[in-house]
Amino acid sequence: MNIIIAGATGFIGSELVAFLKGRGHVLTALVRDVSRASEQLGTDAKLISFGSTDKELITEFENSEVIVNLVGRPLAPSRWSKAKKEEFFDSRVGVTKRMVSIMGECKNPPSILVSASAVGYYGDRFDEEITEASKKGDGFLADLCDLWEKAAFEAENFGTRVCTLRIGVVLGREGGFLKQMSLPFEMGIGTYTGNGNQWVPWIHYLDLLRIIDLGINDESISGPINCTSPKPVTGKSFAKSLASILGAKILIGLPALCLRLVFGEGEKVLTSSQKAYPNFLQEKEFQFVHEDLVHALNEECSPKGVSITKIDIREIHSGNSAKNLPELSRAQYKIETSVKLEVDSKVAFEFFSSPFNLGLTTPNWMGFCITESSPDMGEGSEFEYKINLGPIPMKWRTKIIKWAPDDLFVDYQKKGPYRLWWHQHRIITEEASTCRMEDKVLYSIPGWFLGRVAHKYIIKSILVRIFAHRMKVIQMRFGGSNYDSS
Repeated sequence: MNIIIAGATGFIGSELVAFLKGRGHVLTALVRDVSRASEQLGTDAKLISFGSTDKELITEFENSEVIVNLVGRPLAPSRWSKAKKEEFFDSRVGVTKRMVSIMGECKNPPSILVSASAVGYYGDRFDEEITEASKKGDGFLADLCDLWEKAAFEAENFGTRVCTLRIGVVLGREGGFLKQMSLPFEMGIGTYTGNGNQWVPWIHYLDLLRIIDLGINDESISGPINCTSPKPVTGKSFAKSLASILGAKILIGLPALCLRLVFGEGEKVLTSSQKAYPNFLQEKEFQFVHEDLVHALNEECSPKGVSITKIDIREIHSGNSAKNLPELSRAQYKIETSVKLEVDSKVAFEFFSSPFNLGLTTPNWMGFCITESSPDMGEGSEFEYKINLGPIPMKWRTKIIKWAPDDLFVDYQKKGPYRLWWHQHRIITEEASTCRMEDKVLYSIPGWFLGRVAHKYIIKSILVRIFAHRMKVIQMRFGGSNYDSS
């Protein structure tokens, strides 16, 4: 299908690009900043700007069967001033109204609209069990979600099937709630909001992507859908589970009064209780990949498949690499990953060998941006990137030192944050239409003793996160058993 994704550079949107591209769809990303989006989404989606004229967007919408609307400014953590509320309204209701209006101008409007909403529709409901049939709640957020959904349902007037996603707290290590919450837990001190008894309606991002895919493909689905795990937990239980996984020894409750002093009315989004259940999905016999919270948190915070070990120098000297590049004898550590792909080696090599696809497989918080590139790919080609390591922006210059199409290529850091960084990307054919992608990195850290300490306590975990994210995106983009839409 031809699918337009509005908000494709957000946390969920960028994952959805890889997910839907892996299912063979033709994607167009409707974004605010085309140049920034090109760095983030690579070659997987055509880019169009929200700044385009309505006439230009009508043409794009005419050529699309599906619109997925994920646009909306983050609600937390921020203080809800009058100006902020207007921004929240315009980025949700205003944008949705414009998109539906443009759809209405099409001679052949898209047949499906999947539009985001939130469980905030239900307001603060304490211990009440909530389903899609539950009434709207009270307060700004409930009113905002109600108007947001009503704007989307206007598309039914010209025959478009509409699904609105009442999304809970989305869990993913590299974005949203979990990314914001994890750092203090990793430093030993965890927190929960209010008295911790409020219900947290959570969902793993992969299950949310699968729900969107279901909404696109199942013609019998329309109306509101609670996008939450069937096993909600309390805020304190959530914090205890995360503390156990990340090693926090202390848990502190942040009183609602303190949160209100900092965030004003915005405190509500942090302390409201919604014991929401996905009744509609359960009636459809939708199978969650991550139904249990501990399973979901372990998947994100203790990822498997990324091996980082100390280098055995004998291994380096036994191969040909050290003869061709004596600097490898300085390597201290080795990263290894391996993932099966449901494409042939030629397709895989074309994707991985393009520097323009690096942004799609790199966490957003790294701020990846190409600043200089060679016109052609091959041995001797050089590229320069800008990345962020924590709050520190850095430039990274790399050179292709080995190039064997459909088999492997090796890039070598000429200038960057490491004393040594040698990265081999190998594509191994397994069957006619499947292959295996293997990453092998040899690297060393500057700073001698202090560098080794920093590696043990900080750098190693960051590298595991980066390569685990890379593996997940690769699996979504090219296939993997946990990434099916069934």
